[in-house]
Amino acid sequence: MNPDDDLARALAFTPPTDPCVICWRDLDPTSTTEELERLADWVTWATTRYNLDHKVIPPCWSHHGAIVEELSALRTFWEACYQPDAAPSDPLAFHRDLTLALRRLRDWSSLLGCSRMNHRPEI
Repeated sequence: MNPDDDLARALAFTPPTDPCVICWRDLDPTSTTEELERLADWVTWATTRYNLDHKVIPPCWSHHGAIVEELSALRTFWEACYQPDAAPSDPLAFHRDLTLALRRLRDWSSLLGCSRMNHRPEI
C-alpha cells in the first residue's frame, strides 16, 4: 500500500453520525468484512493522527482478534466522544483511555512478534 494513499485517506476521514458498537462474535462473514473495512479507515486515521508505528499497531492488525477488539472499542469510544450531545470532557476521557489502550496494543503486538514486513499467525 502506498503511504501517500494512506495519508490522503486519513486526512479525508470523517466520522459517522452515530457511534456503532460492534459485537464481532455475532457478525457473519460478509458483515465482518464490511466492518473491518470501516474500522480500517479509522485505524488509518488514528495511526496517522497519533503517529503510531508497527510496534503499537502492526500492519496485519486485522488478523489478530484481540487487536481488532481493542481498536474497535477505541473507535466506538472516539465516535461517542465527538457527538453533539457529548460532554465537553469526553475527548479528555478518550485520551486517558487511549493511553491505557496503547499500552495493551504495544504488549499484544510485542507478544505476537509481527514486524512491519512479516505477519506471524497466532497458534
